[in-house]
Amino acid sequence: MMKITTFHSAARAATLAGVAALVAPVAQAQDYPSRTIEVIHEYGPGGGTDRFIRAVAQPLSEITGEQMVPISVQGGGGVPAYTNFIQRPADGHSLLGLGPAQVIGHIQGRMDLDELMPLARVQYDQALLWVPADSPHETLDDFLAAAKENPGRVTVGVTGAAGFDDVVVGLLGLESDTMLTTVPFSSSEMVSNTLGGQVTAMFEEYGPARGLAESGDMRALAVFSEERLDALPDVPTAAELGYDVTLGRWRAFAMHADDDAAQAQTLYDAIEEAVAAESYKEFEAQNALQYRSELIGLEEFQAFVDSEVETYTTVLRELGYIE
Repeated sequence: MMKITTFHSAARAATLAGVAALVAPVAQAQDYPSRTIEVIHEYGPGGGTDRFIRAVAQPLSEITGEQMVPISVQGGGGVPAYTNFIQRPADGHSLLGLGPAQVIGHIQGRMDLDELMPLARVQYDQALLWVPADSPHETLDDFLAAAKENPGRVTVGVTGAAGFDDVVVGLLGLESDTMLTTVPFSSSEMVSNTLGGQVTAMFEEYGPARGLAESGDMRALAVFSEERLDALPDVPTAAELGYDVTLGRWRAFAMHADDDAAQAQTLYDAIEEAVAAESYKEFEAQNALQYRSELIGLEEFQAFVDSEVETYTTVLRELGYIE
């Protein structure tokens, strides 16, 4: 992968280093939070991001004594949600739901991650390539061989265009020197079109597709992760098969770049306690998010986001989405 300049500035790096150096909360963080924390996100009520925020908010309210509520600002590829957040004061009481969509928006010039302080990555999911149970493709190599022999005719259903799904499927194509054609759908349309044979395969996380696997309607050819899933021990990773594709969908929180460093540390500590709570662990297991999710924050999370920007930039450029 080619190297590109990471987006955080020296000043931001110094701020984050200051967070790590804090020994005890300073006066600014002693009464923080002092009111409801609002989390701006681009998805609809009841969706995965909305439920994620509420799952963290339940134990967090008991820990901090203040509420956390999701604020849905839909449409526009996430730009309205981002703009809504940026226009709010940097007082520690507004957060932005952060994920691959914001990384892509930054690369496409629609958002500026330099205006954010990555606070805490909570969820880190893994997706798989699924085919109907009666598919002639028994392995990932079978699937890729068919795609090479029939350019444009072997298709992969994804949710949305030029998004996370497209990037991962595109990376698989680059790694295997194969042209993979993606077809965007809504989640329900993707499943019905895959089962109906309108597309050859689909790209989906284990949680949403778990019922299809348990019913025997679909089977997975590969998982895009560093390790196999405990729930599907016979499904190899793409890396095992020689394709370095481990990108996962993640959900996280970001603050304003100018938010107080002590408040950032205080809130991260509260989130760390919240995601260790029994209620959140139950939510995690119910949604099959326990396999790869690991809480990271502040400097470590910043480094992760920088790496994502580098990888996504390379893939999006190769796919022709950016110059």
